[in-house]
Amino acid sequence: METDIAVSLDTVVEKVNKPEVLRSSVEWINEETLVLVVKAKTEEIENLSNFSLCGKKMIDWVLLATSICTQKILESEKEIFENLLKFSHSYKQIAVFYSDTPLLQKATFLEIMNYFSARNMNFLPLPRGFVIRGEYAENYENLLSSPLNNFGTDDFFIVSDAKSLSVAFKKLNRRILQFHKSQGVVLFGEENIYIEADVQIESGVIIYPFNTLKGETYIGKNVTLESGNYIEDSVVLDGAFVVQSYLEKSKVPEGKSVGPFEKLINETL
Repeated sequence: METDIAVSLDTVVEKVNKPEVLRSSVEWINEETLVLVVKAKTEEIENLSNFSLCGKKMIDWVLLATSICTQKILESEKEIFENLLKFSHSYKQIAVFYSDTPLLQKATFLEIMNYFSARNMNFLPLPRGFVIRGEYAENYENLLSSPLNNFGTDDFFIVSDAKSLSVAFKKLNRRILQFHKSQGVVLFGEENIYIEADVQIESGVIIYPFNTLKGETYIGKNVTLESGNYIEDSVVLDGAFVVQSYLEKSKVPEGKSVGPFEKLINETL
């Protein structure tokens, strides 16, 4: 089951927090920009880039935010200069980001690129990463300067240890919950509700505290999820009622009541 909820989430955040970006702007960014995403490393968190936050790897959140462009993943900072030179004649500008900024949003990325273009800049240092015009690529180390910090409030929050990881998790989860509320989902006690990025929920759904929704789960219209459910990679169709149950890779038919204390794994009721 495929879903584009993560993309929709970012689109909604963009519409709420940022001015509308003209379609023509998106088109030129797509056609003229290469994005290099560098895998960040830290001693405290092994394999940082692949660490999961709200159902997506940290690096995938950055790739999602910059997904309108051609992208290339770099294993380390040592590869930046080589790739700037390699692609400098193929792209008008190259943007460099890092996998340890999972709060980066698509709206912020578009804002950065439009800012860079509108001011006809050759180099734009960011709190983490930079944008450079292709023809200046070979001189990028001489252009490094104080970063511009006026793009988003959390977008360049750096995850480097357990404490910052926890902060990023809370912020991403809050964004996901806000998205679903904007789509007509009612959340009671949302501080005790966890919903991953790829979960799809239709309007009219009511979710009570202590619900966990993970993976590629689909919740149909007017479903009620009472307290105490764990639902992963499952389908709950319109009007169903689920309470204090465990569902994994299972399907609940329209209007069906499940629970309390049901455990369904690879089942269709």
